[in-house]
Amino acid sequence: MLISFLSAKGSPGVTTAVLALAARWPRTAIAVDLDPQGGDILAGVGGGRQPVRHGIVELLVEARNTSMAAAMGRQVVRPTPHSPPVLAGFGAPGQAATVPWDLLGSHLVDVPGADVLADCGRFTLDHAVSAVLRRSDLVVLVTGSSLRSVRAAARTLPLIGREVGEANRGPGRLTLVIVGPDLPYTAEEIAGGCQIEVAGTLPHDSVAADVWLDGARPGRGFERSRLQRAAGVLAGELADRAAVCRGAGTPPGVGLNGRVLR
Repeated sequence: MLISFLSAKGSPGVTTAVLALAARWPRTAIAVDLDPQGGDILAGVGGGRQPVRHGIVELLVEARNTSMAAAMGRQVVRPTPHSPPVLAGFGAPGQAATVPWDLLGSHLVDVPGADVLADCGRFTLDHAVSAVLRRSDLVVLVTGSSLRSVRAAARTLPLIGREVGEANRGPGRLTLVIVGPDLPYTAEEIAGGCQIEVAGTLPHDSVAADVWLDGARPGRGFERSRLQRAAGVLAGELADRAAVCRGAGTPPGVGLNGRVLR
């Protein structure tokens, strides 16, 4: 499955969320950097110790002479023992203009033996990355809980829905994740204001986030940190929701294990 994550404004923690969730995903998951502006997932999680020579452009070049599965096998790396498998993004923003986005999305949605969690950066109307969003089984807008963040999310969600054809793909394909709820708005208030279901929340946990963003070495309590514990719960919810949207035969709104999706 392909689950795409993006933001409406600022830096609400999309990259941290993708890596934390991929590390706790209930199946094998690959964190893929699709930020058109040039992301730094690989550099961040590896603290700059991993050479950035495995990425989207290299994947597509290699796939011309071999299968996409074989190319993924060589381009996806695990930069540290605690990291999920990672596919780096673009070395420079201009590289994104050369990518056949629809073809890329068609490959990422069916990676053998793994789900893909894609960091798509900030949403921009009519950007070519929308071709990947349209291919995605689930599209997740990540937002903070401040007034500016919630207003940006509320204004952006209808645009994303139009771009990905939400009305034609069934309920629940577009959802919201809140980073740092209650600062000041609760998840319930944000769901009402944005008129969308909130899949779940992640806490502000700067110590654990530094492991994913700045290459900090995880301490003994990293796996029990607030971020990783919350990511484990949310990963299950999102995996269930994506499977429902993909057509797993479970009634809309109900997870594969019978839990009601909220």
